[in-house]
Amino acid sequence: MSDPDGEVARQLARGDGGLDPAGQVAAVNARTGAGLTLVGRAEHGDSGGAVYVRWPDGRPGVLTRSPASLERVRQTAEVLAGLRADGLPVPRHDLIVELGGGVVGIVQERLPGHPAERLDAATIDAMVEINERFAGGLADRTDVPVPELGIREESWDPRAVALLREHGPRARRMLDRIREVGESAPLRIDGDDVLHPDLTLGNVLYESGRVTGVVDWNWGVERGDRRFALVRIYIDLYWSLVYPGRVDPSAWERLDTVVETLIEPDLLRAYWAGVTLGQLSHWSIEGSKVAVDLFLRLGESRLTP
Repeated sequence: MSDPDGEVARQLARGDGGLDPAGQVAAVNARTGAGLTLVGRAEHGDSGGAVYVRWPDGRPGVLTRSPASLERVRQTAEVLAGLRADGLPVPRHDLIVELGGGVVGIVQERLPGHPAERLDAATIDAMVEINERFAGGLADRTDVPVPELGIREESWDPRAVALLREHGPRARRMLDRIREVGESAPLRIDGDDVLHPDLTLGNVLYESGRVTGVVDWNWGVERGDRRFALVRIYIDLYWSLVYPGRVDPSAWERLDTVVETLIEPDLLRAYWAGVTLGQLSHWSIEGSKVAVDLFLRLGESRLTP
């Protein structure tokens, strides 16, 4: 749920579960005897509260936390290991440990590079190119779950829907439109591709103009249509309307061209509804009127009849 440098990002900071970086490292060491040393908090990675660490032998690592089950985290580690063997720049998971309270700690390889400072046409091209390399990557892993698109009314979060209806007529109209789209949309994001759960500007690393890492798999790898991840890049673009400076105008035009070329119109509409509803539901529960209004704009840009 990207929100660069803003107040909503500070709301999410309370996801640390009461542990500062030193406390997180101490918790892992206490459970495993790993002997990790805290280096500092990572400046990138959108959902895992990443912390830089060092192993006793000097190797750098990254400690993140996952809300996924231990089984899902281990499955993700297996999939990423296979992708690394095929030459894809994804991190190796070196240590997986239950931290309690439904949280799993992951100590993973620290990949080189940094996120791009700005999202422009060239960055979009690089993200699309690396995402295309996930095509068919899980054809032989039918055990990896395929996510629901979640726009059929029976899948909606009742609490979020109630809050959105209270938000005003724009939100009520958007819910009605999403319901209409959902009537003929697929139930799931079907496919055999590797589907990154959060392909955002902060989760793709670059060095000398090339992609050196795709990070932040903390929600668990999914099997499905890789193209859905491209639609989620619009989340970054829309945040730039609130926090300008990180997105060049060329990024909008390039991403529009890409998704309209790669995704057939009816499916693109369904994916757009899925991304819109996901953001509206999340931010209505978080209580951010700014974010709800922002993602109503996202929905209206392609879902208004």
